[in-house]
Amino acid sequence: MGFWDNVNDELKKAVEEGWSAVKENAKIGKLRLRTHTLHKKAEKHFAEIGGIVYESSRVPWENPLSRTEVQKLIEEIRKIEAETDALEKEIAALKQKEKPGTGK
Repeated sequence: MGFWDNVNDELKKAVEEGWSAVKENAKIGKLRLRTHTLHKKAEKHFAEIGGIVYESSRVPWENPLSRTEVQKLIEEIRKIEAETDALEKEIAALKQKEKPGTGK
């Protein structure tokens, strides 16, 4: 194998490694965007719960946790929390895969 063949092989390898890194970073970016979207959705649910609690304060004998809409919002938040935890673990795994020799 000549010098040119070695250079050509190394260039091909570098391009493949670079493209692989780009694809992994794009995947991480998509996962982060999904996590951000879920956090915004959870914020909206928290705000709704806060509004319901505030409205319930006008009638002191009403427990806001007894309202089905509050229970549904809490359950939705728990689902979002579980989904974002899974996404964050996936992001961490991709980052770990990205740096195999660094020990990070």
